[in-house]
Amino acid sequence: MNDGGLPGWVGDTADVLSIVSVFVTFWLGYQAKNIKDYFFNRVRIGEILPELNDEATELLRALRGWESDNGRNTRLVISRIKGILFNLRRKLGSEERKSVSYLLAKIENRRFYFFGNRVHDVDLESGWEIATDYAAIISQITGVHNDAGWRQ
Repeated sequence: MNDGGLPGWVGDTADVLSIVSVFVTFWLGYQAKNIKDYFFNRVRIGEILPELNDEATELLRALRGWESDNGRNTRLVISRIKGILFNLRRKLGSEERKSVSYLLAKIENRRFYFFGNRVHDVDLESGWEIATDYAAIISQITGVHNDAGWRQ
């Protein structure tokens, strides 16, 4: 029995288009989220860069004064850097994320992959290695952030 006087293929077509529109809606939502995250993270990285540079300066100052406080200030600065890098890691692209993860693994000096050392196990030589890698990461992130500004 045909209620509206329309052929049966019209109802079938409407059903198929409804199902397709659900998938298109989810895909558009996913794309919108990616675009939002990209722009939010790009702006956020720009805000974090001065903090990264300040911590690098503090780390170098603390490493130079290692003997006076037996490395306590250095470990404190490295702990702050570790927190910043944890926060920053989610906002970066894959190459930068690998570099940050490598530095975090060096800071934690993981044993058996799961059990990391605490920051207080850092000695002077590993502190300088961390500072070197940290400077490289800052340069890498700064370059990527500056390049993103040129893409507009």
